[in-house]
Amino acid sequence: MRLTNIQVIAFRMAAVLVITLTSALGIVRPASAQDDQFADRPVSEIRIRGLQRTSEQEVRNNIRTAVGDPFDADVIRADERRLNRLNRFRFIDVLAELQPDGSVVVLFDVEEQAIIREVQVAGNTVVTDQELIGLTRLRRDLPRDDFQIQRAVRSIESFYRERGHYLASVSVDETELAETGVLIFRVLEGPRVRVRELAFEGNKAFGPKQLKREIDTRTAVFILNRGVIDEERLVEDVAALDRFYKDRGYLDVRVDRTVELSPDSREARVTFIIDEGRQYTLGNVVTQSVLGGPLTVFSTEQIRALIEMQTGDVYSRDKLRNSIRIVSESYGVLGYLDVGVRPSEIRRSEEPVVDLQLVVDEGQPYTVGLIRVIGNFLTRQKVILREMRLRTGRPFDSTQIARSERNLQASRLFNDVRIAIQEPHVFDASIRDVLVEIKERKTSSVNFGVAVGSDSGLFGELSIRQDNFDIADVPETLEEFLGGRAFRGAGQRFSLTLRPGDEIFQFIGSLTEPHFFDTDYSGTGTIAFRERDFDGYDEQRLSGEFGLGKRFGDIWTANLSFTGEEIELNDIEEDAPTEIFLDAGPNTITGVRLQLIRSTITTITRPGKGSRLELSFERAGALGGDFNYNKVEGDYTVFVTVGEDFLGRKTTLRLNTSVGYIFGSDRPPTYEQFYLGGRTLRGFDFRTISPKGIRNNDGLASDDPVGGEWSFFVGAQYEVPIFEEAFTGVLFVDSGTVTDSVGFDDYRAAIGAGIRLYVPQLGPVPIAFDFAIPVASQDTDEEQVFSFSAELPF
Repeated sequence: MRLTNIQVIAFRMAAVLVITLTSALGIVRPASAQDDQFADRPVSEIRIRGLQRTSEQEVRNNIRTAVGDPFDADVIRADERRLNRLNRFRFIDVLAELQPDGSVVVLFDVEEQAIIREVQVAGNTVVTDQELIGLTRLRRDLPRDDFQIQRAVRSIESFYRERGHYLASVSVDETELAETGVLIFRVLEGPRVRVRELAFEGNKAFGPKQLKREIDTRTAVFILNRGVIDEERLVEDVAALDRFYKDRGYLDVRVDRTVELSPDSREARVTFIIDEGRQYTLGNVVTQSVLGGPLTVFSTEQIRALIEMQTGDVYSRDKLRNSIRIVSESYGVLGYLDVGVRPSEIRRSEEPVVDLQLVVDEGQPYTVGLIRVIGNFLTRQKVILREMRLRTGRPFDSTQIARSERNLQASRLFNDVRIAIQEPHVFDASIRDVLVEIKERKTSSVNFGVAVGSDSGLFGELSIRQDNFDIADVPETLEEFLGGRAFRGAGQRFSLTLRPGDEIFQFIGSLTEPHFFDTDYSGTGTIAFRERDFDGYDEQRLSGEFGLGKRFGDIWTANLSFTGEEIELNDIEEDAPTEIFLDAGPNTITGVRLQLIRSTITTITRPGKGSRLELSFERAGALGGDFNYNKVEGDYTVFVTVGEDFLGRKTTLRLNTSVGYIFGSDRPPTYEQFYLGGRTLRGFDFRTISPKGIRNNDGLASDDPVGGEWSFFVGAQYEVPIFEEAFTGVLFVDSGTVTDSVGFDDYRAAIGAGIRLYVPQLGPVPIAFDFAIPVASQDTDEEQVFSFSAELPF
């Protein structure tokens, strides 16, 4: 039926009348909170409905809608999101009710999540319930949280797969959870799967042996490797092979992998499928500025000389990355801090050739402004600034920023160091300040420990150390001293060490100033007393030393030291060598020693590469004393990484050679001559590789060593990881001789094996146990098959 115009008008008037009467009688109409009709109306009340366990106050604390504020749908939506993040509610609905006075009542209608009454696992046989429940991080009497439940499922599956259960799967019994509130993880463990074979298909340019070195997945080897299949590791292996090929010019390479299980699902064959494509070479290299014109700082020819590839070379993505870094650093040396280098590869249509375009945003050069240091509450400003390689008023050198950070970290005064380049000055856009943020570390320590070794016996150690000492900061009160507010802040290193033992008693005190009188020279003063029990006599030695040192660049160091010692031998046995009686003393020895050190080893803890060369010359008697002679020594050690497993553990080879020679007008005393044996040449007793003396009581040849004027040693040690990072094995060869004349007479050699225990809590030096068998020896030698050393701090 079609309505007439009069009927339509009448219907509309009736509707308006109903709405007006409804409002007048106070009848409210709930509507969605997203309804635009409520916009900007005042909120007169906020109601919360459906709460059983959650407090109303907690809900109100998480909503921003407030009584008296204008209604805002965006704020309502944000409130709903915040309440959802509480993970307390299964359902949240927000309604609005228009009141007769034109205000709005906001209603949060919620349904709380079900409570987890119990957490259980089922189907597990190789892992205990407690261990799996611990992985879930879920507890009884907590609201249901689907996100945390799924995270727990993934954690359990990952736990199983790390242990070789590649097919393991976990599900949640939703019915039980909904009906009873008991959360049950049902586990299907599956068999333990081991990788028995790694294969490569499609590889022509590189053999399987070379490709295996690029991936972390390994076949199972009894005890040494479990051969676990890890999906994330396989993805990383595919990416590593892709990167390997592209670094060698195969830009179109495609890599995938498949896993084939044996019929019983206990063994797997992992195959990496490779489509190598063509190998590309570098064509032309062109440069332009970001604005489209030529570069202003470097020419195209200079940029070509900086990059690691030339026209016709294999196009390597790795060399491209290095080249971009080198170009950026070259700009940075000249103060261009904001330089950007964007490469574009242009492939020729028919030929496997890539033309390279480098678009450079050169920016502008900057000058160093104010260098501001924050965070140094105890350390003096100059201690920090002298380690900086940037100077106010000089052009920036971006390479010196990282070097400054390394210098500050190497000072061992700070836990954290950050150097931030600030925005350009408003009044001069070519100047940028530098902000150095540091966090001071605890630099004082009192250490107790015990050490034992086949060469030194058993001894304890008590040491007091302060790495941020200030000898000029004398306390004004006892309270200041006891509170640790004195003798601190100048970056000096002070230590006192006491070592009482059954064979050694030693006291050492030292003070080092890294910048002596604010120069680039370091100064060190040391006083020491040592009493050592040797076979046949005791040695007492009181010594003092002052040294100056200076670094030349990053790898060379020179030291000049002045020493004075008084040595006395006591309790000499009647049949000791005549030479021991002649040197009984007390005697005074002074000396001046020059030492040069070249080191490319960046860490003292298990270095994997680098070398250290140490050369020294000492003139004994230069400052007076009872003896005049010269001593020359040289030592060279090199570390080589032979291999690295998928866990990053390195197999290393250490090669070491040392030589020493004493010459001059006087015969050096026995306690200043050379000896080998014990830990210095394994397989032979401590200090027994040496010329022998003449017994004092009968004039016959003695078996006791008296030292030699020529020493030579060469050795090699191969160290391989066995268990994680804590346990390694070594194979070694030690050889050498000590004689009174230059040569290789009476040469000794030994081969052996040992173990190393690395315990971080005990310091960087491992506990070492070695077994050695001499293969070349002399009749008078005393062999020592087992040797060891261990330091145990408390």
